[in-house]
Amino acid sequence: MIFVTVGNSIKGVEFHRLIRKVDEIALDLKEEVVAQIGYIDDLPKNIRCFRYLDYDEILSYFEKASMIIGHCGVGTVINGLMYKKPIILVPRAKAYGEHIDDHQVELAEKLRDLHGIFVVEDTEKLKAMILKVRALLEKKECEPAFSRERKRLLSFFREYVKECQTAFKQ
Repeated sequence: MIFVTVGNSIKGVEFHRLIRKVDEIALDLKEEVVAQIGYIDDLPKNIRCFRYLDYDEILSYFEKASMIIGHCGVGTVINGLMYKKPIILVPRAKAYGEHIDDHQVELAEKLRDLHGIFVVEDTEKLKAMILKVRALLEKKECEPAFSRERKRLLSFFREYVKECQTAFKQ
């Protein structure tokens, strides 16, 4: 099962681009796709979905999934690493009305080098990335190791937050 998550969001900045693309390619993937879609009104036709669940229920999807596809949120990254799942990050972009700024694009660029994390900005390349990750999984070559990346990830998040705070003070 592939788990897709758009994270927490407010109405008006839904992540239609990701959910529409996953719904479009789902039948070709030949694997169940389950998605947390938030406030999106036009429900997907080819994937099982829900708006929100409590944290423990969400974690059960992370645990059962073969891979995670999601927005570039800290919770998505940490939970994916905790359950040693490869993560395909599709950052929300301001240009598409998916967020108020481009911090997810910036964050994805910094996370790109972590083992087991794959970044896709253009959703037209999502299917190819899923197939690439699936092939790597079969070879056991892309499982992230939270313990190995934890220190580096936490250090990065601390520095990133400091940079953001400095930018906001100016």
